[in-house]
Amino acid sequence: MTRRRSRAWRRTLLSGAPAGALAASVALVCAPAAASPLFELAGSQRGGFSGRGSESGAASTYFNPAFLPDADEGLELGIFALSDQIGVHLQGRSDPSVNVTAGTENAQRPGGGRYPTYGVPTDWLENGKPAEAPDEPLKPRPRQGAGSGQNVRLYQMIGLVTKLFKGRVGLGLYAMIPYNEFTGAAAFFNDEREQYFSNSLHPELYADRLTATSLAFGTGVKVTDELNFGVSFTLSLKTTASTPTYLVDVGRTKDILVDTKVSVQAAVAPHFGAVYKPKPWITLSGTLHTPQKFEIGTNFSFLLASGLEQGAELKFTHAYLPWTGALGADVEVWRRDRDAVRLVTTLALAGWSAYVDRHGEKPSGAFAWYDTISGTVGGRYQHKGSRVLLDATFQPSPVPTQSGRTSYVDNARAGLAAGFDQRFDVFGAELRAGFQLQAHRLLPRATQKLTPNGDPALVRDEVPDDAVLDTLPDAAKRGLRTNSPGWPGFSSEGAR
Repeated sequence: MTRRRSRAWRRTLLSGAPAGALAASVALVCAPAAASPLFELAGSQRGGFSGRGSESGAASTYFNPAFLPDADEGLELGIFALSDQIGVHLQGRSDPSVNVTAGTENAQRPGGGRYPTYGVPTDWLENGKPAEAPDEPLKPRPRQGAGSGQNVRLYQMIGLVTKLFKGRVGLGLYAMIPYNEFTGAAAFFNDEREQYFSNSLHPELYADRLTATSLAFGTGVKVTDELNFGVSFTLSLKTTASTPTYLVDVGRTKDILVDTKVSVQAAVAPHFGAVYKPKPWITLSGTLHTPQKFEIGTNFSFLLASGLEQGAELKFTHAYLPWTGALGADVEVWRRDRDAVRLVTTLALAGWSAYVDRHGEKPSGAFAWYDTISGTVGGRYQHKGSRVLLDATFQPSPVPTQSGRTSYVDNARAGLAAGFDQRFDVFGAELRAGFQLQAHRLLPRATQKLTPNGDPALVRDEVPDDAVLDTLPDAAKRGLRTNSPGWPGFSSEGAR
């Protein structure tokens, strides 16, 4: 008989009131899913936050494929709603002496020559700049006026488990597909360079990382009655876009001619799992997840009518997840007839020190990221055809205090999950309907920037004191001048 599970409604909120970041999920279904940053946050419908340490139906495909031979066969469908309400609050800039003043865009190096970049005058960023023929007006870009981290998203969950060779081999598929964008990625800088774009700070490990389609497929094999092994894969895409461009001259951008060439390469990131049952009442597990990412390469070139041709290549890295190894234990502590109570725990080590941000840059030096150890504990209660779960998890932030040039926004996260599902027999087939509620608290965090002392790792002075400014007084360059959105400090937590 094929076992089937009904449609699941699942809703997750990273929101607030006093709780900060909230996650709620309601489902009518079987087991949950996992994969990518979204899978790591949402956990699984049947396994909660403990998918690496306990059997979780189709979600085991991602968390621990060695559980697939022990999972129920069937189809899993569900709807997952995610509301992330993450607040980023910038400290006021009460001292105008740090502003970049108009005219400094003409500064030169001592002895002549242009600087690689120039800060946009602070007043233009906050208030815009009127049109001056033939130039059009510059629109305002006020600090934190284009922040992210406050969205509501819907996903379709699809899971499938099937068995071969009398149940000794399990095949699994799990996916979470957004209802709006199939895949989305947004790059932003984490220092003063973001003034040219949104002039805002953004949550580093959430926001656009929750928009990509998540897909995992794999298999598990029961080697002996006590030992299972499994391997699964998630997709790692690499997109390359070339945009050769022709310009009559730099003052006639409306007459630009552009060609495009786009290619997409698919690779897989493998994940490994093992399950060992030394006794019928205890299950030990181990997993290893290899790095996952979505890469975009951009090649662009400019050809001018004068015959001058120049080009450049940029690489972007999105949805990066590091090497992650985990150990888990699932222990049955009480059983009577068809009633049982189990305790589950997992411990995971993630190599965030190798993190690569959206612009392909790796935090380094005094501000290099940390490797982290996260933990989950939970309980399971089964009564005949009913199942209840309760999990708690804690994920420390891998981001050190951002008192220097960079302003990576991230918080430690504590989470609770509670779920219930019920079995029904419908026309000879087994159906399960259930729900799960999650609450994630992003713990408040505040950062104060250090005063620069010439250290390149600290906030960059965008108008060096030795700059040559023929038309402005020396006061326009003395001391720190910066448009870094994170200066002089910022805080973050669940939206208030």
